[in-house]
Amino acid sequence: MALKQLVDSIPKTIEELLSYDINWDVYDKHEIEQRMRPWIYKKIIEIFEDNILQEDPYFSNVVDYIVSATKDNHVRVRALRMLEILNDIFFLLEDETELFMIKMWRFLIFEIERAEAAA
Repeated sequence: MALKQLVDSIPKTIEELLSYDINWDVYDKHEIEQRMRPWIYKKIIEIFEDNILQEDPYFSNVVDYIVSATKDNHVRVRALRMLEILNDIFFLLEDETELFMIKMWRFLIFEIERAEAAA
């Protein structure tokens, strides 16, 4: 499958993402969380348009929390966990929270599907 087709096939709304059946075995096998960390880091910096965050240990903790939430075994209850993450990071991202989560979940699905297609 071409990359554009793959991207186009990924759900675009929270509702669709919540019901998407993620292949967590591929996620674990290909260590997708290693690709999630730099992506999450970059997106949060973009949201705040502030590189000074990189020096704040709290910022690093937030990135660690979000990454760990994507690799935690209990994240397999994806809809509930995604909503928990939304609630947990709302204080930080405020109006950007839902858009960030949509992009993050789409990136996660993209990486899993791409790894699966390459296997």
